[in-house]
Amino acid sequence: MAGSARSGTSWLAEIIALQFRYRLLFEPEHEFQTKEGHLICDKYLSKESITSSQKKYINRVLNNRVDSDWIGQISNRRFKMHLWPFLPKKYIIKFVRCNLGVSFLNSFYDIPVLFFIRNPYDVVFSQNRVKFSWLYDLTHFKKQEHLTRILEHKYSFQWKELDSFNDIEILTLRWCIENKVIFDLSPTNQNNFIVLHYEELKADINIYYDLCKTLNIKPLSNIEDVYSKPSSKTHPKSYIRDNDKDSKHEYDIDTMAIKGILDRFKVTAYTKN
Repeated sequence: MAGSARSGTSWLAEIIALQFRYRLLFEPEHEFQTKEGHLICDKYLSKESITSSQKKYINRVLNNRVDSDWIGQISNRRFKMHLWPFLPKKYIIKFVRCNLGVSFLNSFYDIPVLFFIRNPYDVVFSQNRVKFSWLYDLTHFKKQEHLTRILEHKYSFQWKELDSFNDIEILTLRWCIENKVIFDLSPTNQNNFIVLHYEELKADINIYYDLCKTLNIKPLSNIEDVYSKPSSKTHPKSYIRDNDKDSKHEYDIDTMAIKGILDRFKVTAYTKN
């Protein structure tokens, strides 16, 4: 499962992986919380470009052979039971900095991918609320020639423009790379590559039931009780916790800055409401 940070990936991962004998690997691509996550963090992956170190790490992740307090934070860690090879029925891997690599993971390893997209206004405002420092650092993206060519040729964007961007614009650019440019980099007509929209899934539990059938996932017995509840990672000040829709866009002064970047990248499906 992949999506931008603050897109609802933790919510979806938890309602899937809290099922008995399901194992969640939480963000094994994290640059600072894992030893080798930097190998695939914010990296475009392809059959032509993948390195041996990246491939070895991915193989270990897919075979449940990596662990840390971060990766295993939502797991049954008693006696390290989450690592026992005969115990888990399903492995659910949650990524927030591997969007550029999931198309390759899907096609090369033949694993199903859930690509989770949320309204960029909500994502950017939420990201700017938590202010994780890595969100504003696009260094990994800047170093990739293939991505740079796409940005220049398709969107007439050059990295030197970042010098004049404010924080909101940087976060919006990250969202565009992770949710729009990715489909310029990789094909979208692959088997078991499912694009989900947070707002639609959250509003209709039947979409989740259909997803469970498609992927042969067993829903929690109390799914209807937990479905509307926030994830363990929801920010304390998020409107999701108190359903205060009026404060949802408390940063309206930045709305036009977000829209300007979205227009630049031809993102037309979303509004601030």
